[in-house]
Amino acid sequence: MNMYYLGPPGSYSEIIAKKMFATDKYTLIPVDGFDDIVERVCHDGRGILGIENSISSSVHESIDALFQSEVYIIAEASMKIKLYLGGMEHASLTHITDVFSHSQALAQCSTFIKKNNLKIHKTSSTAAAIDKVLSAHDVSYGAIGGNSSIKEKGLSIIAENIGNSKHNMTRWVIISQNPKPLFPSINKATYLFRIKHKPGSLVAVLKSIADVKGNMTKIESRPVPGSDWEYAFWIDVEIPKGSLHAIDTAIAKESLTYRRIGAYQKGRLYTE
Repeated sequence: MNMYYLGPPGSYSEIIAKKMFATDKYTLIPVDGFDDIVERVCHDGRGILGIENSISSSVHESIDALFQSEVYIIAEASMKIKLYLGGMEHASLTHITDVFSHSQALAQCSTFIKKNNLKIHKTSSTAAAIDKVLSAHDVSYGAIGGNSSIKEKGLSIIAENIGNSKHNMTRWVIISQNPKPLFPSINKATYLFRIKHKPGSLVAVLKSIADVKGNMTKIESRPVPGSDWEYAFWIDVEIPKGSLHAIDTAIAKESLTYRRIGAYQKGRLYTE
């Protein structure tokens, strides 16, 4: 089965995919964007999407792609992230003037970047940043990424653990056309819904979830295309045993439209 991830090879998405799945059962295929992952999953296979980071918050490109699709979340996983600055073999920090990485990684290292007066350049992934520095072969260029991917691709580590916070985690979701969860024990669900544009509508939804003992762990609002200041909502809810139907009913009752985008097992935490 194909597993699509944000490439190129060496990205954090590939790392987490390899940790979660046996490579003899999946063919890992790198693609260029979150929309591309979702589009391919609509035709075959599964995909892995970065959904949020504990420092730089939600990955809105992923959330928007899921809002506009009919795929389902079937599993999740998190990984502790340590970010490093890589450069050419004989480069040092004093040589580096320009730094390349994914927007999330750049945001997570903003203090280091500002302190060293580095000019930032956004790339599609951390792995793409490393490839950019390798192809340029310029000692003034640096790439922010993971320790293993920097070394494996042939750059040298110039600065270690440069993130703003030592507590840095990213969460990924596995998506599929089929809503069947990857693991049998369901204790979490994700919903997309719209509410009436009047006072108290959102409160009514949240109260209905609390009334049936659901524990909301994330809420995200996104603008509804073609509307004036109306929003759709994404929520993650921890589900007490046997309460999935009750929470479905509670959200449906208070919403204009809703869709459960996935019911799955709370994810494992990995380290790089």
